[in-house]
Amino acid sequence: MAKPTYDQLRAKARESVRKLRDLCEPKDVDAAKRLVEEMRNIRAYEEMGLLAEAVSRRDPKDARNRRLYAQYLIDTGKPTAAIDLLNPLVARLSKTDKEYAEAAGLTGRAYKQIFFDAGDKADPEARNALKMAIAAYRKPYEENPKRNTWHGVNLVALLSRARRLGLAIPGLNAKQVAEKVVAALEATPPRKRDKEWHLPTVAEASLGLDDWDMVERTVRAYAKGPKAQAFQIASTLRQFTEIWDLEGRDERGQGVVSILRARLLELPGGQLEIGPQELQRLRGQADPAPSQLEAVLGKYGAQTFRWWKTGLDRALAVAAVRQKLGQRIGTGFLVKAQSLGLTPPNELVVLTNFHVINADGVSPGIKPGDAEIVFEAVNANRMYSVGKILWSSPPERHDASVLRLKDRVAGIEPLPVAAKLPELEDDASVYIIGHPGGRDLAFSFQDNELLDHEGPPGKPQISGVSRVHYRAPTEGGSSGSPVFDSERWEVIALHHKGGKSGMPKLNGKPGSYAANEGISIASIKKAISKKKR
Repeated sequence: MAKPTYDQLRAKARESVRKLRDLCEPKDVDAAKRLVEEMRNIRAYEEMGLLAEAVSRRDPKDARNRRLYAQYLIDTGKPTAAIDLLNPLVARLSKTDKEYAEAAGLTGRAYKQIFFDAGDKADPEARNALKMAIAAYRKPYEENPKRNTWHGVNLVALLSRARRLGLAIPGLNAKQVAEKVVAALEATPPRKRDKEWHLPTVAEASLGLDDWDMVERTVRAYAKGPKAQAFQIASTLRQFTEIWDLEGRDERGQGVVSILRARLLELPGGQLEIGPQELQRLRGQADPAPSQLEAVLGKYGAQTFRWWKTGLDRALAVAAVRQKLGQRIGTGFLVKAQSLGLTPPNELVVLTNFHVINADGVSPGIKPGDAEIVFEAVNANRMYSVGKILWSSPPERHDASVLRLKDRVAGIEPLPVAAKLPELEDDASVYIIGHPGGRDLAFSFQDNELLDHEGPPGKPQISGVSRVHYRAPTEGGSSGSPVFDSERWEVIALHHKGGKSGMPKLNGKPGSYAANEGISIASIKKAISKKKR
């Protein structure tokens, strides 16, 4: 049986919520409880929260669901609400209940997030949050150090950070705790080891002992494996960057973080939002040594990393479309005029949706004079005005506008355009870079399956328009984003719209599905060339 796709799992969760809101059976509640954790594992936090709330209404005493609900709150930026949920949960649970240690540790995670979110780590409130996090992890660890090793490894990380801040924690030594954690993990029989978290815990404890060879071997064992999960890799990344500050310590630590980031984006649920400054920082980092890439990612580690760095480079040519003196309303991208069949061939133009910018400002779009184009990954303070719309096509056809900017764009490489659409193979996929929800630049890598397209030998249902269907989570603000192929990072389509369900299938196939829709660049170029004739 085929593994459910990202969108299929999300749809399953939404259907489960619907069932729990109507008349349902105990088996429906049990199925929903299992789904909450599945949503966490693929980082589908919207569905996770809705589902955890629905389960709580049916079974408010279920400790595991309440704990997962708190995790949802933390991962969506609400750690104080999570603490308010967790404190009474910890108080009512027996210390022999497995959920007691889980909930107590998650309380530490909430305080840890408050500490990390503080701009000034020396601020009294930040230091207090760090102390509270240490206390929350310390209690269950000291009560059962052989069992609660993940609490111990968090202690190691937080004690190391406290030491760098000059904050003394009486009775605790990071290296001694690390040694005890490693010893406990090694003494645990393989059949009793936590399948998901044993190896990440070993890797982090090894950091406390400066055993880099063990760190790299262990990270490879779970990050490169077929059962690797985005939530797991993201958790490791968060610890390594936020608490251990590996990127700021040495080249080897920076290399491990860079490799994990590249690996995260290969996994379902591996979305990454990158602000302009962060993008520049990542592009400027030295590549990990070839030996380290192979040690962590295996034989094709260098290839994976080059693919990731190419994606970072492509992001420079992706622009935010803003309303003057207003917010981001969409996305556009820089291409050579000749890529669209326009002249002069080497002129750099911007392609976006008609429903983002059009001559008459037809809603929800705006007029060219009301827009500004900003390549935020290059210079967030440099705004380009639109000089002219060179060509456009309404939403019912290509939904495209080609923009000539008033000022010449310099120092940004235009995006390469694919000569043709990719073959419709089982593992074919696409990637999107845009501004979902009007936020910072984001790479969309979640369940990014190429579903179908109307390129040859397809049967376009709209004359002259070749559509592309794919799975990739998008939001308002993604309109006008480039859709890339999975191998060369060449643009194959202009993102046009998306639907959680009910998108009619292409090429005359019966039925509908959850899909996003783009317009192939080849069909846009053909339409422009036809008009010129």
